[in-house]
Amino acid sequence: MTRKVYVREVYFYIVCLIGIILFIVGLVTVFDNAISYIKPVTYNTREALLPGYSEQYKGLSDEEINTLIEKEMQNALEYERIFALRGLLRGGIFILISVPLFIYHWRKAQAMWKMDDE
Repeated sequence: MTRKVYVREVYFYIVCLIGIILFIVGLVTVFDNAISYIKPVTYNTREALLPGYSEQYKGLSDEEINTLIEKEMQNALEYERIFALRGLLRGGIFILISVPLFIYHWRKAQAMWKMDDE
């Protein structure tokens, strides 16, 4: 005896697949941004910033230019941390949405499966 497959049941399984994909994307996002939050990376280096600052601020001493460069580098690191925190929240929201989405639709699909067996 062959089992009849309903369009509604296929829909439930497709939504379950979407829930799994959202969960995986959320996990990857959380892990990636957690690493970026713990150890932020910036491409601003003293060597890269020094020529521009030396030319722009000719009247300042080397110590004052170094202070400006240090502040610039700290600002870049803070920006990376804020960006990573936003990514952590985004990944957490993906996970929070995907779990109930999957559970609800999986239960509905299984209920249709059992109903068809009876």
